[in-house]
Amino acid sequence: MAWLFSKRCKSALEAKKMKVSIPLPVRYRILRTMQNYDENYYVTDNTGFNSPSSTLEDLPSVLKTELGCKDLLAFPESGQGEAVPSNIDGFILRGNYPPLLFDATELFYNNISVEKKESFQKTFNGIMEESNLSWRMAEGQIFPVDSTYIDTNVLRKTHELLNQVKFHGALEEFEKARVSLINGEYKDAVDNANMAVESTIKGILKIEKAKPGELFRKVIEVGIIPDYFSGFLKAFETNILRCTAIIRNEELGVGHGQGAKVNKIPPPLADLAVNLSAVLINFLIKQYVSSEKSK
Repeated sequence: MAWLFSKRCKSALEAKKMKVSIPLPVRYRILRTMQNYDENYYVTDNTGFNSPSSTLEDLPSVLKTELGCKDLLAFPESGQGEAVPSNIDGFILRGNYPPLLFDATELFYNNISVEKKESFQKTFNGIMEESNLSWRMAEGQIFPVDSTYIDTNVLRKTHELLNQVKFHGALEEFEKARVSLINGEYKDAVDNANMAVESTIKGILKIEKAKPGELFRKVIEVGIIPDYFSGFLKAFETNILRCTAIIRNEELGVGHGQGAKVNKIPPPLADLAVNLSAVLINFLIKQYVSSEKSK
């Protein structure tokens, strides 16, 4: 089963904290992109008979399996009347629930050849950017990039940098933090934000295991961060580099048991943790890439 857009963002969509609206011209471009990247192949049935098929042709069956539905519903071409069962073209162009268009796009990405994935993703993101729509795809998953989800371009750039250096563990944790934040799962948001920072440092150090305190000391020791002014490195390690870890450790119910009473994480604190993690990761990766180039 795939962790599709409508499943990842279910809570936010139901609470109307997140709204998906895709204009028809953009839908046409998405459909045409799928057609351009469609791959033909043969499918063998139980009798051994080979029949031609393609990624786009098989998409409805895969999508219905993931969503647990009998039919893909779309509004009539006239624009009037209730949604009715539709083929994949009609579903993409006139689907009655827009988030499912993103599910279909992610599934299509998942099922095309590896060598085509990056180009397909780049094309999709280009369509979104040219259309002034606040959605982007990264590693096959679509996320909002507007102010209701992230505050600045730093988070988007952080995602790109993590993908660039192939720190996939940190990337996964960073995305979980972002999704948890918009879904109101603030403990998970804080925890994953901190883990994303730690995993980024592990990637830089090329190690798999270490105590958190050791991670912070070692990333200072490798010398990728300049001592910008007297005492900077000490202050950076103690007061800045450990900031998400401090939030995680001090806020009851995140890194440690919350005790007899239920501790609710304040939403602004969770938002701060995610944004702080992005800034730290952004800075650390840029320093790491710069040091690698100078070797």
